Amino acid sequence: MNTLEIRPYFLAGFFVSAASVSMAQQTEQQKTVTETDSWRDRATLTGDWGGARTELQDKGFTIESRLSQFYQGQMSGGGDNGWEYSGKLDLQVRTDLAKLGFWKGSSFTIKGEYNFGQSLNGVGGVIAPVNSALYFPGIDGSDAYDISSFYFGQKVNEELSLLVGKINMIDLAASKPFMGGAGIDGFWNITFVAPPSGLVPPYLLGAIMSYKTDAANYGLWIYDPQDVVNRSGLEDAFSEGVTLRANVDIPVNIGGLPGHQGFTVLYSTFDGTNLEDPELELPELPAGTPNTKSERYYFAYTFDQTLFQRGGKSKEGMGVFGQIGVSDGNPTRLYWSALAGISGRGMILPGRTDDNWGVGVYYDAISPHLIDAVAPQLKVTDESGIEFFYNWAITPNINLGVDLQVINPSLSSEQSVFLGTRLVVRF
Repeated sequence: MNTLEIRPYFLAGFFVSAASVSMAQQTEQQKTVTETDSWRDRATLTGDWGGARTELQDKGFTIESRLSQFYQGQMSGGGDNGWEYSGKLDLQVRTDLAKLGFWKGSSFTIKGEYNFGQSLNGVGGVIAPVNSALYFPGIDGSDAYDISSFYFGQKVNEELSLLVGKINMIDLAASKPFMGGAGIDGFWNITFVAPPSGLVPPYLLGAIMSYKTDAANYGLWIYDPQDVVNRSGLEDAFSEGVTLRANVDIPVNIGGLPGHQGFTVLYSTFDGTNLEDPELELPELPAGTPNTKSERYYFAYTFDQTLFQRGGKSKEGMGVFGQIGVSDGNPTRLYWSALAGISGRGMILPGRTDDNWGVGVYYDAISPHLIDAVAPQLKVTDESGIEFFYNWAITPNINLGVDLQVINPSLSSEQSVFLGTRLVVRF
């Protein structure tokens, strides 16, 4: 039976505006360390493992592990206000297949994630997850862990690259200028980590092609519209249709400072509940199997622009970002959305050049068809919010952050306020 659900339209997907998918974006740049480096100065807490880490890199294996711990509380709003402790442990191994005798430019990436504790996602009538790192792959039982990525990469030349397999889109969006961060290095709210579209699953099965030129970067994605969180997706791949995504990202320099203007269009044949069906019923109500509606679309415009960039080797700087997206609103639950913000590194506290920070606002307009369909039993409104975060770089491998979110929720008339701390250690 097709039933109506409110929250999962965020789980169903999000928009990733990074137009260029290159091999360099799949992993953080590694810094070779020696055992003489102090743990206070090196990129990873455990260092070079007596030379083993460097030896593995030379043979083609790059290993990254990270523990992120959260303590987040609902300060006000509907429901039971309180604090929860939780965390995410992830491990990624990227293999340079060329160093193992395969063709030049080939690679294979696999990543495992494990979440533990309790999160505040879904509390207070808020639809947008307020802690993205804990929302995927989940936090309860077997849903708390997953192999979130296993894909092959091929860099054909300096312009053309390709990814094929199960791809963690939260990670892919992490490199977005002034946004991204996977809920670990920047913003916490999913709106800024990987803005919602309803058409891109958080983990997808498919192929992503990127073509870079001096004038613009182009992307073409072909993927299974079904969400493959907590499953491989290979058992029923493309049984429910196909989704196509095309984008162009244009580099723009203003006053000698870099920026981008991007346009994206998505089209999907994935069936969904027809929100205009007169027989549509809420899940807890009897009878009534609503008809389905095939085909969905989504358009988006994005931008980012550096406002200040300190010269030399310093990473200090700041910039603005934004996005406006619109969908069909039926069967997609999200009708349109907009977000904007400013973020940067350093520049706030004297001497804290490696700290990063950000402020963002968003507005998510729920499909009017959905609002009308559930109006007799449930009041659903648009959702808006503001978020501020600041991360202290205690060392290059340890970061301590604080986060504040004030949200006018979609499923409650009471404003919700969330405050949290985050400790991230890279091993």
